[in-house]
Amino acid sequence: MNKQEFQKKLEALGKLAGEKENRLRAEEVRDFLEDMELTEEQFQLVFAYLASRLVTVEGYVPAKEEAPEEEAVLTPEEQEFLEQYQKELEYISFLEEEELFALCQEAEESGDGGAKARLTEQLLPEVLRTARGLSGRGLPLGDLVQEGNIGLMLAMEALGIRPEEMTALDYLRQEIRTAMEQALEDQQTERQAGNLLAERLNHLSDGIKKLSDELERKVSVEELSVFMDMPVEEIEDLLKLAGEGTGEEGEDTEEGQN
Repeated sequence: MNKQEFQKKLEALGKLAGEKENRLRAEEVRDFLEDMELTEEQFQLVFAYLASRLVTVEGYVPAKEEAPEEEAVLTPEEQEFLEQYQKELEYISFLEEEELFALCQEAEESGDGGAKARLTEQLLPEVLRTARGLSGRGLPLGDLVQEGNIGLMLAMEALGIRPEEMTALDYLRQEIRTAMEQALEDQQTERQAGNLLAERLNHLSDGIKKLSDELERKVSVEELSVFMDMPVEEIEDLLKLAGEGTGEEGEDTEEGQN
């Protein structure tokens, strides 16, 4: 992009806004600057520039500044991992943002494996920063980094079908974070399922003890099913999960199971 030409375009755009009582539609701005081949990020900067000049751009919603994520205190193991990871990153020569955009374009348009490998390497600090921000939520830092790396590799192969409204770099950064957040969500789901299972096992154990005390003997699965209003199959499955096989149908359960 020619800087002087772009500056002239902005001045002409300002005059156009003045002719329209300092009110433009976002689509008008896009059409006016169409020949400049701006990225979506650059258009957002143009909109912000116009807003700073008291020009209302209909359809432009300023991005809200996100509050910085409070980093959790790391365990000794996580701190060791962090220091080792940062030490490995010291051997990488990182590109400036403009060079990074160019590398993204090369990787996307050519599909060259070397370009993708270099781009992946350039985004490793992004993986670490994102993992650090999401640490302390249920997964160790190393696991979050691993999930982010996997998300990055998968996204690298999907660059050609990324959403058009996103730059390649933004898409890759988003997928890094999405992979980690999905892993955290899956882990939370597993934890909730484990808690529910524990509750059911405790409920069954209480039922076995109560009925055994009332009858003063071991009870069968069938008796327990009637007493607790639970299907025989469900009781058998829970007993197997607890490590207590039921044997033949009708065999007594263990009294006082914990």
